[in-house]
Amino acid sequence: MQPILLLSPRQSISDVAPEVARELGIPIRVETSDDASAEQLIRKHPEVEIVVTRGGLAERARQVPGITVVEIAMSLNELMSNLSTLTGKGFNRIGVVSRANLFSGAAGDFNILDAQISIRPQIDEDAIESMVRRMVDEGFQAFLGCRVAYNTARDLGVEAVFLESGRTSIKAAFQQALRIIKAKEQEKLQAAQLAAIIDNIDEAVIAFTPEHEVNFFNRNARRLCSISPASAPDFDHALSVLDSGEKELVTSINGNNVIARSIPLEFDNAVRGKVLTLHEVARIQASESKIRSSFHKKGFYARHHFKDVIGDSEAIRQLAARAKIYAGHDSNLLIYGETGTGKEVFAQSIHNHSRRNQGPFVSVNVASIPPSLLESELFGYVEGAFTGARKGGKPGLFELAHEGTLFLDEIGELAPEIQSRLLRVLQEREIMRIGDDKIIPVDVRIISATNRDLFQQTQNGSFRQDLYYRIHVVGLRIPPLRARAEDIPLIFEHYLRLFAGKAGRDARLTQAARETLKSYSWPGNVRQLRNVAEVVAYGNDELIDTRHITDVLGEQERASAETRFITIPESASLKQMESEIIRNLLSKHPADEVCSRLGISRVTLWRKMKNLAISANDVPQRPSGQ
Repeated sequence: MQPILLLSPRQSISDVAPEVARELGIPIRVETSDDASAEQLIRKHPEVEIVVTRGGLAERARQVPGITVVEIAMSLNELMSNLSTLTGKGFNRIGVVSRANLFSGAAGDFNILDAQISIRPQIDEDAIESMVRRMVDEGFQAFLGCRVAYNTARDLGVEAVFLESGRTSIKAAFQQALRIIKAKEQEKLQAAQLAAIIDNIDEAVIAFTPEHEVNFFNRNARRLCSISPASAPDFDHALSVLDSGEKELVTSINGNNVIARSIPLEFDNAVRGKVLTLHEVARIQASESKIRSSFHKKGFYARHHFKDVIGDSEAIRQLAARAKIYAGHDSNLLIYGETGTGKEVFAQSIHNHSRRNQGPFVSVNVASIPPSLLESELFGYVEGAFTGARKGGKPGLFELAHEGTLFLDEIGELAPEIQSRLLRVLQEREIMRIGDDKIIPVDVRIISATNRDLFQQTQNGSFRQDLYYRIHVVGLRIPPLRARAEDIPLIFEHYLRLFAGKAGRDARLTQAARETLKSYSWPGNVRQLRNVAEVVAYGNDELIDTRHITDVLGEQERASAETRFITIPESASLKQMESEIIRNLLSKHPADEVCSRLGISRVTLWRKMKNLAISANDVPQRPSGQ
């Protein structure tokens, strides 16, 4: 706590004050002074902001800048005590002469204690001395007063009592000073907090008076408006923004692009100036980058790299090489292939191999979201856009993927109304949230994936042709496992080691098991292969032979057969449905049994296979022994 200076006109007050201060726990400095020396003694204590004093010393102390003065007021008890000293000696005409502030401006004639009391406050020491002399001439017998009145009366041979400030008055003054100190400390704390906040926000802040004079600016405003760190800030350009009358505009200050906002400063129902904020565009972009990097923690990142693509076949090597080339460009990419071939692994690998690898990778399976919700998920919405809309609105996946990659899986399932809006976004590279009227530019690379024949869908009208060519600037076809049989044992061993290792075992394949793996068609592709490897790894055998694999595959086929149904998308064409049914039956049964189940001849079956482009190689084969 900062100390208080007691400026006393008399040593008796100086002697009492330290005892009172100790009781209150207040640090003080004490100086005994006349009016002429008051200012010099105050400046002797630069750490002091509050001076406790009285009379003429209080008026002198107020002339020192930065000083708060607390006056010692005379209490009624102390006044009566001093008066009783004189009336006890038989005096019945008593003059009270001092500065007006000692009695809070009280003045007049009073009958107190059977005596005539005349209180006559004066403006300065000369007036006090003159008044005492005059009252002596008027027949006043004794005086109660300040130091000058006391000394003048004694010099004239008249009885006098010094107006002492006792413990009660001094204590009251110290308590008031203590309240002021605490209020000042709170004010300084709030000012420091406000200064720290304003100085450390990203925006530059400049406050203007109604006359457009600058009366406050923060550190960023100084930096932005100065040509060099050593030069003084020049606010002329900032002032021109105010003169433009625009509430918000984009401008340039010393080569820095900024968003300037003008805010009226209002209080007491009147405009008392304006505050101008300047937000650097570069800092906004940097903040966006940090926000996007936080998406990594939220799952908006790509886990897979090209090293995760397992295989030595020529087909997979060429595919990876093409994918790396495409990763170096921003063209929209369509990845197509059967279910379970690893389309998202390639999408993530391409993202991580591209210049966008520091941006978010946002993946959405469009088939898993109802069309009524998909639009709000992709494009976002503002508060109140519809019943149940989140307070404050919600950014869409396009916004979340800004400067990164948006992966649209199973895009063939996209509803027609969403196809139209997606096409516009791909053309304009800007979106509008549902319920909003503001355009938001987005920088997103689109990678789409499908297990359908999208070109065929454009022919039958279920997929927009213009959208197809927008998403399919470049394309990658992921071959099914049966088309790269030499990779199957490698992939199986990778998952086998993974799952067996978790159980603390080492498992390896026999050559016969390798051949069994290669001979099977794997309709579920890598996903099915991984599942089989996981089940095989549950066993206790470290040497994995044919029977381990055929047992698991047999169980899968029995389970599939027992369900006795085939899942076909509702939007599939009749030709696609027929093709799916025949493929599925041929994967489980010999051709004769398929003919029997369908009620057709063998010739008809082969004709349908030809028309549907189903070759013998395309039909999944059961493992030997099944």
